[in-house]
This record gives sequence, C-alpha cells and structure tokens, in this order.
Amino acid sequence: MRSVAFINEKGGTCKTTLCVNIGAALAQRGRRVLIVDLDTQGHAGKSLGLDVRGLRPTIQDLLTGPSVALAEVIRATAIPRLSVIPANKDLAAFPLMVAAEPDRAERLRQRLAPLAQEGWDFILLDAPPSLSLVTENAMLAASELVIPVALTYLALDGCAEVLGSLERLRAERGRAPEVTMVVPALYRRTQLADEILAKLRERFPTALARTLLGFSVKIDEAQSHGKTIFEYAPRSSGARALAALAEELLQRGSAAGALAG
Repeated sequence: MRSVAFINEKGGTCKTTLCVNIGAALAQRGRRVLIVDLDTQGHAGKSLGLDVRGLRPTIQDLLTGPSVALAEVIRATAIPRLSVIPANKDLAAFPLMVAAEPDRAERLRQRLAPLAQEGWDFILLDAPPSLSLVTENAMLAASELVIPVALTYLALDGCAEVLGSLERLRAERGRAPEVTMVVPALYRRTQLADEILAKLRERFPTALARTLLGFSVKIDEAQSHGKTIFEYAPRSSGARALAALAEELLQRGSAAGALAG
C-alpha cells in the first residue's frame, strides 16, 4: 500500500484537483484507492459529489473519537474502487482538541494503520494549504509526497516551505516522506512560467513530472458538478494530462509503499 500526501503550503496550486483526479485515474486502472480529505473546505469530498456541510462522521471524528471505526467514515463514490474520507469545517477544532495529547502529530498515521491489512493500493492525502498540525499529521502518515507547483512565484515559495518542513521533520523525528513527484500546474506559455519551470527542473531533476497540467476550463466545470474530469470530459486535454500524471505516479515511488514509520 502506498500512502501519498499532496502538499503545497500555498493555496490555489491544484492540490485537490490532482489528488481527486489522479485517484480516479488510478481506480480506473484497477487500483483500490482511498482519498483522505484533510482540508476544512472539504473540497475533495465536494469534487466527488458529496455534500459535506454538516456531514458526520468525518475525518475529524476519526482523529478525535477513539470509538469511531474506519468503516464508519469511509464513503464510496460514483467511481468503482474509489472511496473518500470527507472533511468539513469541524476539522478546524482538531488542533485545540488534541493540543495536550503527546500523540497529536501521529493521530492520522495511527488511525489509518489498519488500512494496510484491508487491500487498499493507494491512500491519497489531500493536505491543507498551510503549515499546521494537520499538515504535520499528513506528512507523518505519508511515505511519499506529491508537490503541485502552480507556475507562479508564490507557489514556488510554497514548495520551498514544504522542503523546509520536511527537513525539520527529519531533524526532530528522524523520518519524513520522500518527494516522489513535483507537478507543474496551471501552465501558460509565458516567460515567467518558463523561468519557474527551469528552476524546478534544476531543483528536481528526477522528481519533476514529465507532464505539465495546463489551465483547463473543463476541470473547473467538472468540479462545479461534483465530478471528476474522467466523468465530465474524458476526452479533454485536462483528462489526458491527469491520466498521464496518474501513470507517472504508478511508475514512481516506493514499491512497498507502507505507511511511514
């Protein structure tokens, strides 16, 4: 089982878009995939057709309620072999609720550990767009990272912040996930975008994805309908790019893919 966190400490980088649609593409390739939404906006669940407002139980209940079972929070989607653990605004209370607990940064890893015995091929973690206790939980629960980088200066800075967080984790805990893939996103053929892309190629000579994810109105439309791009516009350029990125992820990363630690 491979556990992959989609992380950038900057919003608007296509993190949820990649997590949900790569998950769907992997499921279409016969893999059993679970997406774990770790953002209070609940966009992963919304993108898969769930009304997450007021929904219970969610990832918040799993992280804070010792009697809540995984089976209670895992929800099937319209795509065979693809399931999701949803989130909503309730998750905002998590850091305060566990602030005094010594295992507060390990809660997600502990709660997801039984999945390794349940036949899942991929656990995809959709992390929040900022450094927080939830982000730290995602990093400690993951064996691999996918870092989406919209080709703007601020998203590049967010990528650098992720790398800094990984170094701190290694120093403090002796372990951290590996960067499996860096995905250039929202590409437009401009001088600035090409300059940032060149910086990424220099910094990540092997991890940089071969596929660029460009601007796609069809992807936005699909999300507004609570559908993946493969349900909404399977022949679009966005669908082709996301399918190619899923194929790249299959070819990369740890073969064992066990939960970190």
